[in-house]
Order: sequence, then structure tokens, then C-alpha cells
Amino acid sequence: MTPHSRRILRTVAVAILLAAAACRPAIRHTGDLDRIRETGELRVAVRPGFLASPVHTAGGVDQVEMLEQLAARLGVELRWVQARRNDQVAAWLEEGLADLAVHRFSPAGLRERGLVPSAAVDWVEDVVVASDGTGVQGFEDLGGLGLHLQGSYRELVAPGLEDLRRLGVRTFPVPEEVPLEEVVHRVRGGRYPLTVSDSGMLAALGESGLVQVGPLAEPRPLVWALRPGNPCLKEAVDGFLFAESVLARSTRVADCRDLPEIRRMRILRLITRNSPTTTTISRGGLEGFEYDLALGFARDLGVRLELVIPPPGADPLRWLEEGYGDVAALHEPLPLVPRGRFLATVPYRKVDLVVVARDDGELPAVVEDLSGRRVLAVPGAADRVALLPLDPPILVEALPPHRDALSALAAVGRGDARHAVVDRDLLRLELPNRPNLREGPVVIPGCELRWAVAPGSPALLGAADSFLRRALRQGLLRELELSELRPGGRWVSPKSLEIPEGALTPFDPLLQRAGRETGLDWRLLASLMYEESRFDPGAVGPGGSAGLFQFMPSTWRELGVRDPHDPAEAIPAAARYLSQLMDEFYDVPMADRVAMAIAAYNVGPRHVADARRLAREMGLDPDRWAGNVETALVLLDNPDVARRFPAGVCRCRRAVGYTRRILRRYQAYRELVSPLGSRGL
Repeated sequence: MTPHSRRILRTVAVAILLAAAACRPAIRHTGDLDRIRETGELRVAVRPGFLASPVHTAGGVDQVEMLEQLAARLGVELRWVQARRNDQVAAWLEEGLADLAVHRFSPAGLRERGLVPSAAVDWVEDVVVASDGTGVQGFEDLGGLGLHLQGSYRELVAPGLEDLRRLGVRTFPVPEEVPLEEVVHRVRGGRYPLTVSDSGMLAALGESGLVQVGPLAEPRPLVWALRPGNPCLKEAVDGFLFAESVLARSTRVADCRDLPEIRRMRILRLITRNSPTTTTISRGGLEGFEYDLALGFARDLGVRLELVIPPPGADPLRWLEEGYGDVAALHEPLPLVPRGRFLATVPYRKVDLVVVARDDGELPAVVEDLSGRRVLAVPGAADRVALLPLDPPILVEALPPHRDALSALAAVGRGDARHAVVDRDLLRLELPNRPNLREGPVVIPGCELRWAVAPGSPALLGAADSFLRRALRQGLLRELELSELRPGGRWVSPKSLEIPEGALTPFDPLLQRAGRETGLDWRLLASLMYEESRFDPGAVGPGGSAGLFQFMPSTWRELGVRDPHDPAEAIPAAARYLSQLMDEFYDVPMADRVAMAIAAYNVGPRHVADARRLAREMGLDPDRWAGNVETALVLLDNPDVARRFPAGVCRCRRAVGYTRRILRRYQAYRELVSPLGSRGL
């Protein structure tokens, strides 16, 4: 299915949902995230025309998709609340008819109203637009013309309107029921001579028939609106937007590649899930049977492993087919009924599919006891259970493709289902954490597990088959089985720090507070901390670096830190320092700003500034990190090159790998850990 087809289907689906929502009684509440999760809905108030706007499908930021992902990550359904008038959107938020409001809002306008702006969704300029039939070329030609504008938009550009009035421009109101896009179309058609629109909308609507006279003010952040009494929702939204700006918009690219391209780009993309048998975070590091096995494959190919966790609601095998990954390792049987196109590797493990039931329910003694009963299973297991020759057959219910066997265990634990069929590897890892569940008989013995490889990648399939055969022959699979698939089998260093259940680090509350104070995602700070000290406050490095963030003596004194080994001092200081480094690169996009700040944390901002100068000399983009500034930074490892620049010689190559590791870990933390930490799980 093409992106265009998906957009059409999404538009139709949204229209159906809006029609259904209109028939439901409005529930007014002003509760925070706990209340939203209790209701199971994130209510988003939007202006007229928002959901049908080309702004969301042609360049810029697709806010519809972002809001869908936000709701999915919060574990709730998205409910659109479409206002009939532009000036109703903020009012409906205030009245408790919505939890979040989306318009062309600016932070200043929301604060004046007593509402709270989110972090920046995008950056836009408010631009005066004329019909090309007016003959307008610049501001000096505007005298005597009429500017048509809605009152809700006028608040955004009030200071600039005073300048237009002094030029003789007259203002006329536009009904609030008219979508913002329609106002621009009326200018294009000559019905209105002038209006004001923002640059993001104009880029999507196209320039034909319009003259962009010029901006009324400096660029401003485009934000969403929240109520001041909802701090947990605000924190979750801001964490989501920060991670989107740093990671998702720059890395989520569909690209179907075979082995030569993978080796050339030096990255193998692994599509997997967050579960005990696939990928988990332990003591800040990534582990799990499938992750470690794929890591061995990447090393065998001489490339880096990049983790890809599909967003909630997405089918991993569809994501593989669409080119968002190279290999899918789900630790579950691949479906017998085709679900997307993929290539299957040789089998690398056999697992028993077993029954699980609640300890207060009826546990079958033999498989035949399931005859005629309803059983939950993932699609691949459901296909096989449905083929069992029982009369009456087992009434197997396949979970949606984006759900895994953990969802089946949770359903049985809650009492929503009496029985499920899951693989024994997962069940034995989970049973110690689920005392109300019991293991029953084997339903299908020795079910084969295989990886799925992207279609059109036969060379990669051959390399994967060869690696998996060697892994079995040389004992790697047995080693991973013993270390990753036995309860309590993971080796733990006696010196490792105690991390609370459900936490990412021993210091999550301090990181979260520092993130709120500086506007940084605390999971990025945790990734930096892991790289520097592995969460050990007593760590001491070469040259006198010390503590969780390995401050050099001059740095910790400059930051006002008395004891770099004290987490209560080191964590907020590191957050302030990283924020200061980001300010050094204020004029570059957020994703590149964060990458350059991380590199500067390692080698200093002056060397990164030199790399930007060198990038410009080489014809590269000094405002872009990947493939541009990072390329120049590697060259500064050469003393003959580095001496030409103000900061001089440095070991700059290491900063490139350092930055990549931190951003890859941040991406994994972002996929596997809630922005609210254990409070949000």
C-alpha cells in the first residue's frame, strides 16, 4: 500500500470516527494523565478543516500522525473533538471537553489566556499573503488594500498588524467557521486581496496564485495547548515531542536494502519487540535473546545494530515489508497465513507452545480438554492451533498483529480470557512475576522459530542463514539460551548498582526533575550518564574526570559542583551543561543541535565549531550533523588538518562514535521506557 493510499484510508477512518464520536455524549473533565488513562481516551480539540488539511500530508510536520502516535504511546485511544469555530478550540479545552488543543497556537498567546504551551511542534513564520492579481510586490504596495483575518488568528499577529495599519491597510473580519485553508484559497481566487498565514501552511498549500509579501515577525514555535492543572500530561507530551524532534523525524526512513547496501551504510536495522525474550533494558544496557543474537549477526557482518521498535499499533511484519527494517526477530512463530511479504530464514530454535490459565481457573490436563474452548494466541501460534484435529475444534482467537504473547498473558491474568497459548520461553521468564498464572500442557511441541528478512534481500537472507547455522554449530545459541532464557539466568555483577523495579536507572526521579527544569528528555540524560559512568557515582576516569557524568575538575567547578560524586549535585549540573552546549548551536535544527551538543560534551564546543567551519569548506552543510559535521569532525583527527583551525588538534574521531552510541541508546530508551518513567508504565 502506497503512502498516498494510507493517507486516503486514514482520512476516511478519521471521518467515520468523528461521525461516531458526534453521537456520543460529551464527558467533561479536567483530569490529568491518570484520569485520561482511566477513561481510555485522549481527547484532542481541533479547528475546522484540520483533519482534511493538506498541511498534514505535504511536507512539514504531520500532526495527525504525531497525535495518533502520542495516544498509542500513552496506551489510550485518540478521540478527535472537532470544533465548529476556530475560536472554540481553546475554550473547549478550558471547559474540559478536551485534554489537548491543536491550532496554529503560539506560546505567548496561550500564556496570556492562562493556558500552557507544549514544547515546539514546529517553527513557522506568520506571512502576509496577497493575490497575484493585486500587483503587490512588497509592503510598500499594500496601502488601501483590505486584509481579511479571523479574530482567533489576529491575536497571534497583533503587533505586526499595527505596522500594516500605518501603511494604510484596512482589516476585515472573517467568520470563525471558515477553515484557515479556505481563507488562503479565497485570496488565491481573488475574493480577498490579503490575509496572514503561517509558512508551514503556505508550503503545503502551494504558491500558485499567491504572492508572499513578507513575514510580520520573527519565526515562532508552533505549539499545542494544555491546561495548567495537568502537569503529568504536559511532561508526557513534551517528552514525546522532544524525542520526535531528535529521533523520529530524522531516522524513520523506509529503505529496502540488501546486503551490499547494509555493508556500505554499516547499519543493520533490527525490528523487534520489547519483551523478555526479545529486547529489554537491564542496568541501563540492552539485552535479550533476540537482541543478543542479532548483535552477533551484525558483528559478523562488520556493521552496527540499530534497534527498531515499531510504534504502538503497527504490525512489525508490515513495517519490515515497507522497508523500515532489514530483519525482524520476534521470538514467535511466523504466521502460516501470509501477512505481508517477507523471506524466512532457516529455523534457529524450537519452542513448545503451552497452555496458560489463572490459578483460580480450570487448568486443562491434556490438549483435548481445550476442545470447543476459547483460547488467545499470537497470529503465528493461532494458525497452528487452529489446525489441531479436535472435534469440536479449539476456538482460537488471534491477537492483533501488533500485540505479542505478553498481551495474552495479561488478558488471562486480568480474567478477560480463560486460556492462552504462548511459547514456553516467555512463560517461564514471566511466571515469577505473575503468581496468579499456571503453566498447562504442551499444545504444539517443537514449534520452529525463524527470523523474517525484508523482501528483495536474498543476499541478506543467505548471510543470515549461514550465521544462524554457525551459531547453532558453535554453541552461541546454547550460550544465549542459558544466559537469557532461564529465570534468574542473567549474570549480574556483584558490584552492579541496585535499580528499583520498573526504573531505568537508580536515579530516575533526579533525572526527571532535571529534565523538567531544563526542557531536556530525562532519557537522553540517562543515555549520556550510562555512556560516561554506567550509572556509578563513584566512577573515576583518566585526567581526573569523576562522577556519574565524568566532569573534569575545571568543568565541575565552573558549574558550581562541590562533589561530582553526589548524584543530587551532578545530575542537575549535567542537565544545565548539556543545555548550555545546545545553546551554542541554537541556529541549527533540533536533531542536529542535540547531536552537536553531545559531541561537544566529549571534545568541547570549540572543536565542533571547527568541524562546522571545515564542513563549510568541503561543501557540506554546517547545520547538519549526520554525514556533514560528523564527517568533518573525523578529519580533524589529522593534526595537519586540525592545526588550520582555532581549537587545534584533538582526538575528534572518538566523539563521532560517542555521539552515535548515545543517540542509539536514547532511541532504545525512548522506545522501551515511558517519558514519565515508572509513573507512566
